[in-house]
Amino acid sequence: MARGEGIKRVADLFEAYKKRLKAPQRTVVQCFVEVVEDVCGIALKASQVRYTPAARTVTLSLPGQIRTEILLQKDEVLTHLKGRLGSQSAPKDII
Repeated sequence: MARGEGIKRVADLFEAYKKRLKAPQRTVVQCFVEVVEDVCGIALKASQVRYTPAARTVTLSLPGQIRTEILLQKDEVLTHLKGRLGSQSAPKDII
Protein backbone atom coordinates (compact mmCIF):
# COMPACT_ATOMS: atom_id res chain seq x y z
CA MET A 1 0.00 0.00 0.00
CA ALA A 2 1.52 3.26 -1.07
CA ARG A 3 1.33 6.36 1.00
CA GLY A 4 -1.93 8.26 0.77
CA GLU A 5 -4.06 5.42 -0.62
CA GLY A 6 -6.50 5.49 2.26
CA ILE A 7 -7.27 3.59 5.41
CA LYS A 8 -6.51 -0.10 5.69
CA ARG A 9 -8.84 -2.34 7.71
CA VAL A 10 -7.42 -3.61 11.00
CA ALA A 11 -8.47 -7.20 10.24
CA ASP A 12 -6.32 -7.15 7.10
CA LEU A 13 -3.22 -6.34 9.15
CA PHE A 14 -3.33 -9.75 10.83
CA GLU A 15 -3.78 -11.88 7.69
CA ALA A 16 -0.07 -12.66 7.46
CA TYR A 17 -0.03 -13.97 11.03
CA LYS A 18 -3.15 -16.10 10.49
CA LYS A 19 -1.43 -17.85 7.59
CA ARG A 20 1.92 -18.42 9.34
CA LEU A 21 1.09 -19.21 12.95
CA LYS A 22 0.03 -22.67 14.03
CA ALA A 23 -1.54 -23.86 17.26
CA PRO A 24 0.84 -25.29 19.88
CA GLN A 25 0.93 -29.04 20.55
CA ARG A 26 -0.85 -28.76 23.88
CA THR A 27 -3.71 -26.78 22.34
CA VAL A 28 -4.19 -29.39 19.61
CA VAL A 29 -4.20 -32.22 22.17
CA GLN A 30 -6.72 -30.43 24.40
CA CYS A 31 -9.01 -29.71 21.44
CA PHE A 32 -8.72 -33.32 20.31
CA VAL A 33 -9.75 -34.58 23.77
CA GLU A 34 -12.74 -32.19 23.79
CA VAL A 35 -13.85 -33.12 20.26
CA VAL A 36 -13.63 -36.87 20.94
CA GLU A 37 -15.75 -36.42 24.05
CA ASP A 38 -18.32 -34.36 22.11
CA VAL A 39 -18.45 -36.58 19.01
CA CYS A 40 -17.80 -40.08 20.38
CA GLY A 41 -18.78 -39.67 24.02
CA ILE A 42 -15.41 -41.06 25.14
CA ALA A 43 -13.51 -39.24 27.87
CA LEU A 44 -9.76 -39.24 27.25
CA LYS A 45 -6.81 -37.92 29.22
CA ALA A 46 -4.28 -35.66 27.55
CA SER A 47 -1.56 -38.17 28.48
CA GLN A 48 -3.18 -40.76 26.19
CA VAL A 49 -2.84 -38.52 23.12
CA ARG A 50 0.34 -37.41 21.34
CA TYR A 51 0.53 -34.89 18.52
CA THR A 52 3.39 -34.60 16.01
CA PRO A 53 3.32 -31.12 14.44
CA ALA A 54 5.74 -31.94 11.62
CA ALA A 55 3.54 -34.76 10.31
CA ARG A 56 0.31 -33.25 11.71
CA THR A 57 -0.61 -36.65 13.12
CA VAL A 58 -2.40 -37.58 16.34
CA THR A 59 -1.26 -40.85 17.94
CA LEU A 60 -3.49 -42.63 20.45
CA SER A 61 -2.20 -44.76 23.34
CA LEU A 62 -5.47 -46.54 24.06
CA PRO A 63 -6.89 -50.07 24.26
CA GLY A 64 -8.00 -51.52 20.92
CA GLN A 65 -11.78 -51.19 21.34
CA ILE A 66 -11.65 -47.52 22.27
CA ARG A 67 -9.18 -46.72 19.51
CA THR A 68 -11.34 -48.52 16.96
CA GLU A 69 -14.42 -46.57 18.07
CA ILE A 70 -12.57 -43.26 17.58
CA LEU A 71 -11.13 -44.35 14.22
CA LEU A 72 -14.62 -45.27 12.98
CA GLN A 73 -15.59 -41.62 13.41
CA LYS A 74 -12.21 -40.29 12.26
CA ASP A 75 -13.55 -38.09 9.44
CA GLU A 76 -16.07 -36.38 11.69
CA VAL A 77 -13.47 -35.79 14.42
CA LEU A 78 -11.01 -34.30 11.91
CA THR A 79 -13.73 -32.06 10.47
CA HIS A 80 -14.58 -30.72 13.93
CA LEU A 81 -10.89 -30.14 14.69
CA LYS A 82 -10.50 -28.20 11.44
CA GLY A 83 -13.44 -26.03 12.47
CA ARG A 84 -11.97 -25.30 15.91
CA LEU A 85 -8.30 -24.91 15.03
CA GLY A 86 -8.38 -23.82 11.40
CA SER A 87 -7.03 -25.70 8.42
CA GLN A 88 -3.39 -24.75 9.13
CA SER A 89 -3.31 -26.12 12.69
CA ALA A 90 -5.66 -29.09 12.46
CA PRO A 91 -4.23 -32.62 12.33
CA LYS A 92 -4.45 -34.51 9.04
CA ASP A 93 -4.51 -38.04 10.42
CA ILE A 94 -5.26 -40.12 13.51
CA ILE A 95 -3.26 -43.26 14.21
